[in-house]
Amino acid sequence: MKKILLLVCILSITIGAKAQLFGKHYDEGYYYDSVGIKHTGLISWSPPAKSIFGNKGDHIYFKTDKKAEQIKLKENQISSFAIKNDSARMDSFVVAKNKDFIKAPFLHVLLDNDVKIYGFTMISSSGGGMMPGAGGNMVFMPGFSSNDTKYYYGEDTDHTTRLDKKNFIEVMSKALASKPYVVKRVQDKTFKLSKLNELLYFYRTDNYPESMQPRNNY
Repeated sequence: MKKILLLVCILSITIGAKAQLFGKHYDEGYYYDSVGIKHTGLISWSPPAKSIFGNKGDHIYFKTDKKAEQIKLKENQISSFAIKNDSARMDSFVVAKNKDFIKAPFLHVLLDNDVKIYGFTMISSSGGGMMPGAGGNMVFMPGFSSNDTKYYYGEDTDHTTRLDKKNFIEVMSKALASKPYVVKRVQDKTFKLSKLNELLYFYRTDNYPESMQPRNNY
């Protein structure tokens, strides 16, 4: 039991030290507060890490400009926010009140049609540090992290269903119905669940992403 507590303490200290060392990264963005007022400036956010402590909720950090003091805003203080990504597009997020997302209530709005597609992401991570090895000797174990993203669909965040391999063709055919030639590529399985981001790129731009070569002309 003591060894387990020691490991938990080491991991917590290591993760905390990394956060202080590297600081926060800010991007251009905006958020709407709980009464619908828009605030434009710089936003820092990353998907929350899964925790053995059963953490609930999430937050963003906001600054009006680079020199301003940062403000921590919890999910009950905002209704949505957007951050400019590397491709200069805005990634939009909404705050879900649905209890299914109580640990990570910020849902990435991947498609904002009548049938909406949301991304739900949490980080699986280990901070690394000194851990007991063979013979009781302490050895250093490197940390790791990976994103675990699940996809949902629905008319809004209060009515969502998990998007999976079984319902992918049916759901995406309805969600992308405004472009029949895109739907055709879903139905012939050019795009599958594993290539959802590529499919949405194709839907937005009418071009295949560089990572894919078209199998048929439309």
